[in-house]
Amino acid sequence: METKKAFKVFKYRTQVHWTSGRRGEATAEGRPSLAVSSPPEFQGEPGLWTPEELFLGSLNACTMQTFLAYARQKGLAFSSYACSAEGTLASVERKYRFTEVTLRPVLTVNAEAEIERARQILSDAHRDCFISNSITSKVNLEPELHVGG
Repeated sequence: METKKAFKVFKYRTQVHWTSGRRGEATAEGRPSLAVSSPPEFQGEPGLWTPEELFLGSLNACTMQTFLAYARQKGLAFSSYACSAEGTLASVERKYRFTEVTLRPVLTVNAEAEIERARQILSDAHRDCFISNSITSKVNLEPELHVGG
């Protein structure tokens, strides 16, 4: 008989407070504060993190962390990982939403024989990222794999 994995429940908390104009601060206990604003196209202050960028960043970081966990579990040797994320914000039924996000990880593995296994681990991480599984946007994965040491 197959045993099912018991999943724990976790809670996370953040706070934001308005400081002036379109600027605020995002905080979480024990973390440095982060100045945030709307993007300039929505009358925000240039040079500050925006909710749109934080959304993409959380999805990107979650996918990377899931990949790192799976690569460690499966003993995948790699020398570098970097990933860009691009999201499309569009009006759907007269409301803006992210309709599509594309993640473009660039992964360098240590041996040619690891390419397909690395591709599968990236795919599994993409499938299992809990941030990705929490949103309605289509999330694409376009990996680029290299061999090097």
